[in-house]
Parts: sequence; C-alpha cells; structure tokens
Amino acid sequence: MPLKFLTVPNRVDDPIRQMPTVWAGERRGQLVTLVVLGLLEAVLAVLLSLQVEALLTPPRDTDWWDIASVVGFIGGILASRWLERVVAEALGQGYVYEQRHRLLMSAIGSVEYSGSLGVTVTRASNDLSAVRNWIALGIVPLLTGAPLILVILGALFALDLQIGMAVSIPLAVVLLLIPLLSRLTLQRARELRRQRGRMSARIADTVMAGESVRASGAVQREINALDRHSQRVADAAVDRAWVSGFTRSLTATATSACTIAVVLVSVLGYTDTASVASTMLLLGILTTPLTDLGRVVEYRQNFRAAARTLAPVLTDADEFKREERRRAKGWTGMSGNGEVEIKGLQVAGRLLPDLHAIPGDRVLLTATDPHQLRATVATLASLFEEDVVHVDGADLGQAPGKYRRELFGVASEAVPIERGSVHRLASFRAPGASEDEIKGVLDIVGLKPVLDADEKGLARQLKNDGQPWTTSQVMQLKVARAILRDPPLLVLEGVDNILDDDSVELLREHLMYFPGVVLMVTPKPERLVGSWQEWDVDGVEVAYDPQAGKEGLDEDE
Repeated sequence: MPLKFLTVPNRVDDPIRQMPTVWAGERRGQLVTLVVLGLLEAVLAVLLSLQVEALLTPPRDTDWWDIASVVGFIGGILASRWLERVVAEALGQGYVYEQRHRLLMSAIGSVEYSGSLGVTVTRASNDLSAVRNWIALGIVPLLTGAPLILVILGALFALDLQIGMAVSIPLAVVLLLIPLLSRLTLQRARELRRQRGRMSARIADTVMAGESVRASGAVQREINALDRHSQRVADAAVDRAWVSGFTRSLTATATSACTIAVVLVSVLGYTDTASVASTMLLLGILTTPLTDLGRVVEYRQNFRAAARTLAPVLTDADEFKREERRRAKGWTGMSGNGEVEIKGLQVAGRLLPDLHAIPGDRVLLTATDPHQLRATVATLASLFEEDVVHVDGADLGQAPGKYRRELFGVASEAVPIERGSVHRLASFRAPGASEDEIKGVLDIVGLKPVLDADEKGLARQLKNDGQPWTTSQVMQLKVARAILRDPPLLVLEGVDNILDDDSVELLREHLMYFPGVVLMVTPKPERLVGSWQEWDVDGVEVAYDPQAGKEGLDEDE
C-alpha cells in the first residue's frame, strides 16, 4: 500500500490533502527507484564499515582485494547518490509541470478564477517552487534517508549494543523536538507567503497603473508603500529563519552529538578501536540524511502553506477539464440556420432583455453605464452557462472549446492580444487555417503592406500587447482573426476607436457582405454599418447573493 505522504487522499475539509497524488503514472517507478537507491546506499555503507573494521582488527593482513573492495563500496555510494539527485529532480519537475498546467488552466480557462496578476505570478513561481522543493528535497530524502538511517542503526545495534544505544539517544531527542518545530515553521511559512502574495499583488497593480502614478507625481509615494510591503516580507522571512535555522542546526549537530556519545563509550572501555572507527565511518555517512531531515521539516511546512491556496485552484482546473469532456461527449453540432438567440443572460447582477437576430442583422449594444457594455462583452466571451445563448442552432454553453471558436469571433479594444507570431495570432480561432487563408484575411483588413515590408512576414513575433506593431495594426490583426472563416456571430467592441480611417473603411466594406450577426459596441455605429438595431443591456437588477465570489478569496490576496 502506498505511503500516506505519497497518496495524499482527498478530503474536502483539508485542502492540503486535495493536492494531486505523487504516487501516479511514471512517478511510481521513480519513487520505487529512490527507495531501492536508499537501501543500496545503506547496504554499501554497512559493508564498507565492516570492511574497515576488518582492516583495523589484528592481525592486519591487508591485500589489494581489501583495498579494491573499499574503493568499490565508496564508488557505489557515490554513484547511487548521484543517480538519486537526478531521479529526484526528474520527479519534482514532473510533478510541478503537471500542477503548473493545472494552475494555468484554472487561471485562463475558469470564469470563477479571482486571483490578481501578482498573485497568479506568485502561485506560478514561489508556490510551485515550494511544491518542487517538497517533492525533490523533502520526499526524496525521506525515501532514501529513512532506509539508510534505519539500516545503519540496526547494523550498529547488531555489531555493538552499547554503541547502538549511545547513537540512538541524540537521535531520539531530535525526533521528539521535530513536531513542535514543525508547527512553528508552518505558522511562520504561512505568514511569509501571505506577505509575499500581498507584495506581489501590490507591485503588479502599481506597475500597471504607472502612468497614473507618474501623472500624479506620486512615484516616491508608491515606492515608499512598496518598500513597506517589502520590509514586511523581509521581517517575515527573518522570523521564519529563527525556527527553520534552529531546526537545521539541530539536525546538523545530531551526528556530532552521536560522535561524542561514541567517544564516551570508547573512553569508558565498552568497545574497541576498530569498532569506533567503523562507527565513525557510518556516522559520517549519516551526516547527509540527518542534515537533510532538518530541511525536510522546512520544505514540508512551506509546501503545506502553499497547498492551502493551490489545492482549490488545481481542483477548479480538474473540474474545468471534466466539464470540457462532458461538453465534448454531448456535443450535437450546429443546425446551420445562422440565428443568434440570447435569453435569460445575467451580467453584473442584472438580467438583460432577450435578443433574437438573424443572419445579416447588425446590433448595437447600448447602456447608460459604459461599464455594463464591457461586462456584457466579457460575459458573452466567457459564458459556459447552458441554455442562455444559442448561435447557429447550437447552445454556446454546451459547445466544447474547439467548436466554440467556430461559433463566434471577438475583436475588442479592452482585451490585450496574446504573445506569438502573426501566423499563430491570426489563426487563433482556426488553428488549421492555411497560409493562404491567413494572408487573405489579413489583406481584407489592410495588413498586407505591413507584412510585405517585414522580412519576417507571418513569422514576425509580437509581444507585450502587440509590440512592435502600432495599436491600429494590432487592432487590424484582432479584427482579421475575428472574421476568419465568417463565424455566425461577430462581436466588435470599440474597434473603430483604435483603427485608422482607412482601416475603418475597409472593415465597413467587409461588413456590408458579412453573412453573420454582428454585435457592436461603438459610439459611432454609422462608421461601421449603414443600419442597425439596438439592444439595451442595462437590464433589470436581480437578487444579490452575498456568498457569490467568496470562494475565490484566499489568504495570499
């Protein structure tokens, strides 16, 4: 049966136990390999000590075979430790790779995700580093060190009872203090990561608001505020170091205490010189696993602190995957009528009026509050609620991702563009689009001269919201991928605010013959279309749920 700290059974009341199990897939083979390596090191260490004791026991009749065996045992220990580190790193990185995938899946794919940019970066770096350290530097020393310590202690008791007792007493004292130190380490680790999360969120928010800070002449004021957060992080780290440092020093000096105990046994005449020499050799080999034990406590508690916020997020990612598989299994396709029907849509706590549009309709979204316009577009783009929006006869909430992108395209001034090549970004909705298709749609929006003038063409890499292209060119790219393959529903939000006049005219010409339904958010719809109908998205207020959104709050925010 797998060890408890590897299986980590799921329990709703304990987020730490909701972390995905380490005992899974190819990691099982790696874990078994580590246990075998630990046992191998222990056996080699015992054989080495026996050989050394035999060499020192009169009559001393040493030959080359004796020396070669000692060198061979040392080489075997060296090789096994080397391989142990490689397997440990592979184990830790493999586990973190999976959890990073889940974290990003939740952050990007889940509508319920509430973490800020700073908190998300902290989770993807510091928290996952804590997870990696626990796997590679915590679990691994337990798997390899525990057999090594137990075998060596057993060998000492078997060889000399007095020496075994002398070595066991300091180790027992350390083991008795570990639980208390573990609790203190967890408290300090939680406080440190809480302060780090707040600092990261503050830094991200301040950098994003840099223009406002500069305009207000408040650069020094914000730097001072960040310094205060940074100082809290430093203080929390020092507080943790008092406990973790004592734990490490305690385990590191355990072998020294064992050595003194062995010397006292020898001075009192309870053992001979050869036994002392072999015991000292074994204690030297024990130094590394005992020192690692002090780090294991710190890594374990750092992992527990990180898991309190990571576990719910990773669970959301698994739920998202399950829902996506369910949608794929139940997908029945599109009817091909091209109509758009919206019924019962709630946006920002308000129920919107129903909308029914047929192919060729142009619909202008209106509202007294401009924020409601942005919220409506964001809700439509991320909606997974079933039986609310139907496009081309298909329920948008039931559509799997690869079919969902075929139903509608969105071009918005409020949404940054992803990082990647022009080819990748233009074909974002249709990954299978040919190069001719991509060039054709880019030509429609007027980007052909830009690509012709660039020696990299479609391979040009855009980053940091489309740099080095201009804002107008980036918006042209957004429009191009939104209209690629004429989706039944096209959503345009503020595109004419960014596009230059020539690009607006090209878009207007294309919309004259665009076959699908177009939803627009613009102060001047006449720039895009000749006629339109209005859809008032102010809506009516619905009952407020005081519990809504609380599940996304956690201690690092």
